Formats: sequence, C-alpha cells, structure tokens
Amino acid sequence: MRQILVISLIALIFGAASVWLVQQDQGYLLISLGKTTVEMSFWTGAIIYLISSCLFVWLLLLLRWLLDAGGIRYWWRSRRTARQTSKTARGLLMFLNGDWQASARTLSKAATNSLTPEVNLLYAASAAAKNKQFDQSYQLLEQLKQQYPDLALYADICLAEALVEDSKLESALALLLSLDNDNKAVLKLLTKIYRTRSNWSELWSLMPNIKRQSVFDSQSFESLQIDCCCGMLYILSSDANIKNQQKSVDDFWLDIPKAFRKMPEIVAAYADALVAVNCSDKSLSILSKALKGQWHEQLIDRYGRIEPADATKQLALGEQWLLEHNDDCNLLLALGRICRRMGFLGKARDYMTSTIAIQPSAEAYYELAAVLTSMGDSKGSSEMHRRGLRFVVD
Repeated sequence: MRQILVISLIALIFGAASVWLVQQDQGYLLISLGKTTVEMSFWTGAIIYLISSCLFVWLLLLLRWLLDAGGIRYWWRSRRTARQTSKTARGLLMFLNGDWQASARTLSKAATNSLTPEVNLLYAASAAAKNKQFDQSYQLLEQLKQQYPDLALYADICLAEALVEDSKLESALALLLSLDNDNKAVLKLLTKIYRTRSNWSELWSLMPNIKRQSVFDSQSFESLQIDCCCGMLYILSSDANIKNQQKSVDDFWLDIPKAFRKMPEIVAAYADALVAVNCSDKSLSILSKALKGQWHEQLIDRYGRIEPADATKQLALGEQWLLEHNDDCNLLLALGRICRRMGFLGKARDYMTSTIAIQPSAEAYYELAAVLTSMGDSKGSSEMHRRGLRFVVD
C-alpha cells in the first residue's frame, strides 16, 4: 500500500513539473518533413521524447521476454524437445520390437536435442550392432565416450557387446578384462565368451563373483555350474600337460559342492574323466553307487560303455537291476553292449532285439548289426545298418 502511495506521489510531482515546464515557453521545436511541419515547445518535445524512449525500452524488454524464457523461444524450445522426446520413445519401442535399423537411425537423429542424449547414443549403438552395422556402432560409442566421460564404463560394455556380436571375441575379452569384474554386465559377457570358447578354467574362477553379484537367476546359474563342472572334468582328464591327472580329477571332484556331486550330468562327466585317466574300475563303482540312489538314463548309458578289467560283476549287477527295470530300453542296450564285449553274442543279440522292440533307435540297430557281424550273419547285419540309417535320415 505504501509503495502505491509513493508511486502516485512521484507521478503527481512529475506531472506538475511537466505542466510547469510546458508553460514556461522557453524556446520551441520545429520539425519539417516534406510539406508537413510540426511546431511545439522545447519542454513538450523533451517530455514526448522521454516518454517515447521509455515506451521503446519497455517494448524491447517485452519482446525479449516473449522470445526468451516466458515466450516464443521457450515455446519453440519446448516444442522441439517434445518432438525429439517423442522420437526417442519411438526409437526405444523399435528397439524392443527388434527393428534394429530403424531404431538406430531414429535414436541417433534424436540424440542432439533429447533430454537424455546418452541413452539415445547407447541404444542406437546397441541397435546398430544387432543389425550388423558395426562401424556405425563403434562410431556412436566413441562419440558417447567423448561427450560423456563419466559413462565410459557403459560405453565400453556396449562396445564389448558389439564386438561379441561381430565375432571379435579376442578384442571383446581384452576390453572386458580391463573393466571391473564385479559389474554384472561385464560378468555376463565374460561368461558368454568363456562358454563359447569352452574356457572352463577361467569361467570356474569367476564363479564366486557371479554368485555374489547374482548375475543369473537360480536356474540359469545352476545350469552354468553344471556345464562348468563337466567342462573342468573333461579338461583335467584330457590335457596331457597336466601332471598326475587322476589326482587332479579327484581333487576337483572334492571341490564341487556336495549337492552337485549327486547330479547325473556331473556324475557322468566324472565317470568319463575317470575312464580317460585309466580308472575304469573306480568309474564303474561311482556309477553303481549313483544308480542305487537315482535311476537316470545318462548314468545307465555310461555304465554300459565302461570296459573294466573284469566285466562279470558289471553284468551281474546290471541283470539284477533288470528285475526291477525289465522294460528299460537304456538298461537293455547297456547289457547288450556288455555281453558283446564279453563274447556272449546270443545274449547280446537278445538284449538288442528287446531294446528295439521297446524303443527302436539308430544306436540300437548299429549295436545289433555289430553283434550279427561277430556271429557271421553279414546279411542280417546289413539289414540292421539299413534300418538304423533310416532313423538318422528321419
């Protein structure tokens, strides 16, 4: 209220002073433009000039406001940002739909005026890599690293993904090993590379980190552990450069979590490893014990393939199981193999024939063909080979 009174008082004083100055009649102004002349007192002209200047300045300020934060410029900038945001959203939707080419093009074009240009560049690079446009992907990631140094880790991870897609596993591996191996994305990519290259020893060393960071869900992690354990057992038993392979295999077996030592896939891999290091009898004992706890076709298959020094107990135990599993084609096939190796060709033929009657397969026909060949029945052997080949073709 006080401010209004002060302003009103100043206006009254200014108005009175203006009237007084105009009445003094001290000089005059004459403005001539063509045939038109304008004459006025000096103070009248001065007041008009002052008011015009103030009005002009006010108009300039108003125009600046309209073009700046509160006006046209703000409206134009908001409209352009909204348009680019809409493009970003479309590009991300294209990415989710697998339209890689359109996604990369849309996201890269919208990056300049986007509210999240780093997101645009990351997804555009990823889409380009998935579309096999690797040069474009590398260029976008380099641009991202230059403009946003704080996002170098994410750019390197995306670059590693592009290198993996480009089948440049060596380059991808070298890049990933230079990054933080506690990062989930890094661990996931390392796992993919090591799994692809069957580099089980390196993958095994990463297992504690993978478990601690919960990189995979429980089912996927269990599958990874099974593959890794089986791969390690194969490496330890097949690498001639490893000294005392049997001890290495046994020591690793003890390092495997107890719960996993009961899984059929790992037990079968351990049995294979023992056979590879010339411990067939121990392998047979491991399989016999495992089959008492759980009946599994993979274990039965390994049981029939092992060639111990004396197969008498192997055959006797297998035939004992046959009392409870007389319709198990895998057991019948295993017993047929054992009998063929022992020279019991008649029994081997009967077991193979029973197997085929329950569930014919190429493997069973080929085993029966081998038995018939040993018995001198070349015609029957050729017929079994022909029937087995039909299963392979189908």
